[in-house]
Parts: sequence; C-alpha cells; structure tokens
Amino acid sequence: METTELYYPQIAAQAGGYSFDKGIEVEIYSAKSSYFDWAKIRFTEQFRPKIALPRKAPGSIQMGYNGSLDEVFSGFVAKEYDGGAYINEVNLKDEMLLLEETIINDTFLNTTPQEMISFFLSKAGLSKMKLASKGYPKRKMLPIREQSVVQAINTVNAAWGLKVPFFFSGGTFYWDEKPEQSKVYTFEHGVNIINLTRAGGVWELETVSAPFVKHSHKINLIHPQISGEQEVLKVVSTTNDSGFIRTYIYF
Repeated sequence: METTELYYPQIAAQAGGYSFDKGIEVEIYSAKSSYFDWAKIRFTEQFRPKIALPRKAPGSIQMGYNGSLDEVFSGFVAKEYDGGAYINEVNLKDEMLLLEETIINDTFLNTTPQEMISFFLSKAGLSKMKLASKGYPKRKMLPIREQSVVQAINTVNAAWGLKVPFFFSGGTFYWDEKPEQSKVYTFEHGVNIINLTRAGGVWELETVSAPFVKHSHKINLIHPQISGEQEVLKVVSTTNDSGFIRTYIYF
C-alpha cells in the first residue's frame, strides 16, 4: 500500500502570465450537480498586486506536498481583473466558459449524439473529450438554432431522451463518462480525517489538502460511522483564516 504524508501543504496559482505562491487564499468548487467548476484567487490585504487580467485569460491552481503539486483547477478568468480598482479576488471558471460563448446554428442530418457533441466542441476549439461508447440510433434531422454549446448539448440529450451528465475534468470533456482513476485514496479515522458529519442525507468529510480527489471518484473510508468505498459527489477546497488548506469531500 502506498502512503502519502499529508503535511506542509503547498499552493500555487497562475492567471494570465502571472504566477503566485504567496499572499493568496483560494476557494475551489467542483460538484456532480454543476456542469462547471469554479475557483477564486483572493489576494490578502498585504498583497494586492498591480496587475491587469483580461477576461478569458488562462488560469490554474495547484496544490500538493513536498514540491509535488497536482493541478486542482484549470480554466479561464471569468471576469476582467484590475488591481487598481481595489478588487482583491480573481474569479475563474473552467472550460465551460468557452462552451457558453460558442454559438451553434446548424441543421444536423443522419447523425448520432456523439457526432454532434464532437462537432460542438471542435467549434469551441476543444479536442480533448471522452464521450459515451454506447451506440445510439441516428436521427434524421435535428436543427440547432442560435444556441450556446451548453444549450445545444441539452437539446441533444432531450432529443434522444437522455439524462446524462457532462462536465470537464483535468481539461477533458466528459459526456456520460467518468474520469479514469488510477488510485483509490483511503481516509481513516484518527489519521487523515479531521471531521466527519452527516446532514441532509450527505456525508461531509473534512481533511487537509487533497488535490488528487475529484468529483465522481471513488474513495475508501475507514471510520466507526461508515466504511467502504464511496463515490464523491462534491469537492470544495479552501484556505482558512489561518492560511491552512482544507478539503471538504461530500458523498
């Protein structure tokens, strides 16, 4: 069994051509119930850099240990940032930002859902995707009129009578598929679980920084209240007032 020591967490962030590893706080939100992930980079009062970031500038956040950092968020600046305007945070949104702004206005003939979605993504300039391998009957005609790619995907789902999730993870678009998982991480009472509570039918596990856990992943629990493998519904990572990184895993 491989063990990762979760001590002395590190954090780094990029936005546009700028890199930050000090004077920042972050908040990252990723959930199965939301088709997009979002994040915030907040500058502390002592550090508000004089920088300007245009909307759609690339941004990312990494967390990790001992100099080994995992990318926990990648996307784009969702709102123009100008440090001179006394704003202390940069808002980021994942690649769905591009899909929301790309308009589809075509009529599709004798096509499958996968063919249509692949076309939508290419129109948005994206090529990394994993679409359901299941075969669907071709539809003779389906017009898409002045819809964003997100709206068009929902139209495709409705046309074939489907209710399947779609989202980005690690820069790859998934439609009715889940990200591959090379390791199942174990969270154990008295070892790396800070707190475990249940409310509204959902468990909330508080731990230190766990950038390697994503929504739709499986985790293993060893705890007096619950044990065994569980599927992750939501992951929220934040830095608290003391500067410590905390990850909240919901299942």
